[in-house]
Amino acid sequence: MALEFRPYAPQDVPAMMRMWNVVVEAGDAFPQVEPLNETTADAFFAEQAQTVVACVGDEVLGLYILHPNNVGRCAHVANASYVVAKASRGLGLGRALVEDSLAQARRLGFRGLQFNAVVESNEVALHLYDSLGFTCVGKIPHGFINGAGQLEDMYIYYWDLIDGPAPAPEVSAEAPDEPCDEAARPVPENRQKGEKKSKKKDKGKGKKKQKSQKKDSTGKKSAKKGAKKK
Repeated sequence: MALEFRPYAPQDVPAMMRMWNVVVEAGDAFPQVEPLNETTADAFFAEQAQTVVACVGDEVLGLYILHPNNVGRCAHVANASYVVAKASRGLGLGRALVEDSLAQARRLGFRGLQFNAVVESNEVALHLYDSLGFTCVGKIPHGFINGAGQLEDMYIYYWDLIDGPAPAPEVSAEAPDEPCDEAARPVPENRQKGEKKSKKKDKGKGKKKQKSQKKDSTGKKSAKKGAKKK
């Protein structure tokens, strides 16, 4: 049977909730801490601008939610979250979900799609967004606390739905994802720039500290000389 993308239905919610909670409880990708329950799940999925499931027959294999990234004057930029069932990972479904969300965001009138918190250890997501052609527009040092309580850096990714690149070639949902080895592949240039900027800031802080230390030592010496003259 072919893979189908469609708006979720009430009967899909139990499977969607289970998949969502697996990611939340892992603590390595989503900012949410509390898992959904039978009461909150209905309201959560219903309040999105779009909630879409990927199905084969009646079986839900994955989903995404799409909504404004912010309010008011920033509401024209969308944000999305994706979940793939554990048994369906590694089959290219994540790529298919992102591509479908780009089409839906454009259809709904959004001008861009932004991911606010792509965690540095989430190599699969980083690899996917880089390979699709998203732009890494920034890095937030220690912006995410993982499930083990450790601080991790996170990246901001953006896709311009008006003037941005053409969508990447479609990949069959049955085709395997490319191998994801963060150490083996080069860091994309746009992500390198973000890292270089943060390193320059750190160096600048170090130089300022050194200068202030020199000033302090000079001040102490001059004070000693003044004391001798007296």
